[in-house]
Amino acid sequence: MLVSKSVRSCAAAFGALIAASPGLAADYGNSGGYGGGYKEPPIPLPIALWSGFYIGPSFGWSWSTINAANNLVYSNLQSVPFAQPGTNGWIGGGQIGYNVQASNFVYGIELDFGGLDIGASATKTDPNTHGVFTVNSSAGFYGDITGRAGLTVGNALLYAKGGFAYFTGNVRITYNDISQNSGVFTGWTVGGGVEYKITRTLSVKGEYLYFDLDNSNFSCCLSLPVNNIDNNITANTFRLGLNYNLNDLRSPLE
Repeated sequence: MLVSKSVRSCAAAFGALIAASPGLAADYGNSGGYGGGYKEPPIPLPIALWSGFYIGPSFGWSWSTINAANNLVYSNLQSVPFAQPGTNGWIGGGQIGYNVQASNFVYGIELDFGGLDIGASATKTDPNTHGVFTVNSSAGFYGDITGRAGLTVGNALLYAKGGFAYFTGNVRITYNDISQNSGVFTGWTVGGGVEYKITRTLSVKGEYLYFDLDNSNFSCCLSLPVNNIDNNITANTFRLGLNYNLNDLRSPLE
């Protein structure tokens, strides 16, 4: 009887100890226990992974200057400045690229493509013959292939880029009833931007690019009564874009 009573007393005491143990453990950890107590290691912050192929759309606005016929040199060697029609319009298309990541340094190659609106016009009168020169530009397709490099800051990537660019939009110079078309412009582009990971595979970006494009079709202008025409297009562009990582690399960003 005494043994049974003792067993029941021990069982009750043991149960009370178990019930109180979470609170004791919490108090132990908070009070530091012996030498400060046990603390859980900090949870690491999510790390954005940028390596691999990506593709996505982009759209924005451009501010362009059409320097076609910026300087007309007439047959009597008189040089007359020509108007530089400025214009603004849309730029839109997409990009595809590949990144390599080494710690917080990211570098790679990117191809942009799409449409660029640079429609503008200007007129100049020949002071010798009183003939009328007209310059008209039109929208066309653009593309560039650039190197890209930058640094990660948290889930953001700050980068710069630059490389080769082309534009298929036409610039036509007309003298009375005689016209000549430019053909394809080629040149270079440089700029940079910020890209931010919003999920494991999706990122958004804002990007500025400057284009400087030349054309040599007017270098001799045999069909027009001039010896030389400086034909050049410059454009400042800003685009917003979305990229999808095709490699689907696993990371804590989920």
